[in-house]
Amino acid sequence: MSLEFENILDADKELVEQVRQWRNNKDVSRFMYTNHYIAKEEHQKWINKLKTDKTAKAWIIIYNRKPVGLASLSDIDYENKITDWGFYIADETMRGKGIGSAALYKLMSKVFDEMGFKKMKTMVLDNNKIAIKLYEKMVFKKEGKLKQQLERDGKLVNVIIMGISKEKWNDIKRVEV
Repeated sequence: MSLEFENILDADKELVEQVRQWRNNKDVSRFMYTNHYIAKEEHQKWINKLKTDKTAKAWIIIYNRKPVGLASLSDIDYENKITDWGFYIADETMRGKGIGSAALYKLMSKVFDEMGFKKMKTMVLDNNKIAIKLYEKMVFKKEGKLKQQLERDGKLVNVIIMGISKEKWNDIKRVEV
């Protein structure tokens, strides 16, 4: 499996626009913490902010030379060596092929091995059973629950907080490598 990350700041305008279209796709946005429509101006502001904001990073996930999704870090805390993260596989034909697992593994390697961080955490909607199963497989632990946090399709949804430490990463890294 050939999987790479391309910094979104190095991507051409067409690919940057593709990321915006992915983010506005209902199959992607329904599982996102914020799921409003993203206009071109808002997307460009986010790209511009990434150029100067050291607390956020984003990469396009490239599988076999084809862009298929996005991985990102936010609220990067360099002092405490903790970051929030998220990712999605936008190309629905690429889901269920292990690309999400590989992308998350690569992101964990980047955070723990390259950046030297101590912890990664994320918030996942509790109706996103596939993501929760993947995160648990990658040894993320549930650390909390925000009850009835968001409204989706007229229903209140809980948000699960999940995290993993560098020590746990080192345990699974030995097994995976």
